[in-house]
Amino acid sequence: MKRTAHVLALAAFTGLVLLGNTTGCVEKPPRLDPLRLYSIGDSITRAFDAWFVADNLPVSWSNGYHGATQAFLGVPDVLSHNQRIQLQWGTAGRTNVVAAQNGARWDDALGQAQGIVGEQPTYVTVMLGGNDVCRDSIADLPTDAEIRGHVQGTLTFLDENLPVGATVLVIGIPDVKRLHDVGLAEKGLLGIDCQAIWTTTALGFPCGSMLSPDNSEADRLYVQSRNFVYNDIIQEEVESFDLSSPRVYFQFGDAEAVPFVGDDISSIDCFHPSGDGEELISWVAWMASPFYP
Repeated sequence: MKRTAHVLALAAFTGLVLLGNTTGCVEKPPRLDPLRLYSIGDSITRAFDAWFVADNLPVSWSNGYHGATQAFLGVPDVLSHNQRIQLQWGTAGRTNVVAAQNGARWDDALGQAQGIVGEQPTYVTVMLGGNDVCRDSIADLPTDAEIRGHVQGTLTFLDENLPVGATVLVIGIPDVKRLHDVGLAEKGLLGIDCQAIWTTTALGFPCGSMLSPDNSEADRLYVQSRNFVYNDIIQEEVESFDLSSPRVYFQFGDAEAVPFVGDDISSIDCFHPSGDGEELISWVAWMASPFYP
């Protein structure tokens, strides 16, 4: 996707994203600068298949980086949160750590959080839920109570253990059905139609709940409805914690309506975000953060 096209899509989307911003009613201490960045998440945060096969950490929407080596190799520059922080605050005192793990779900979030708080993060990005929507089958989708419990447990732990004045930015789950629908007209690795790649779902390709060739459109619409409900729960909890916490800032970013188009999807697996898609997520998430512009 051309950068100019991205700008037009993002301009139209800005108003939607800003709706996710919250302002706590409890008086909080001064917000810390986001110098110590840690990410909680899954394969999207690790930029899996975004440019080359498997993880592409330089292309991560949250922790990515772009130096002379990346420029020489032609690695996409996604203007990650790490890069944006460096532009605004410089390199002194910086930490940039990816705690996200491939395949992680919301029930893995607490474990990731427990692994980072000892490092005293001042800015934590959280993007999980894609693998809760992407289960082997529709019958495996988690309940509302399960999602709410995992979100509450994770945010409670962060609230109690992060430095006073830290910020937690929680990004909602992208519309997985939109990624499916966009991919219908695309081709993946070796020019193979995405639909042909997805047929391997029957052999264990992730996200059978959405990509299985046995699913009807009604099945996919049902999964999309669960996707949206999960986002409502995540947003409710994030906003509630921000209103009640006297020590940590919690912010929600709405990724549900991110305007993904064909070039935003990996040409390797037809499903993960590409470098363009990671750039789009970075910008949408940054607009939702308290550090924008």
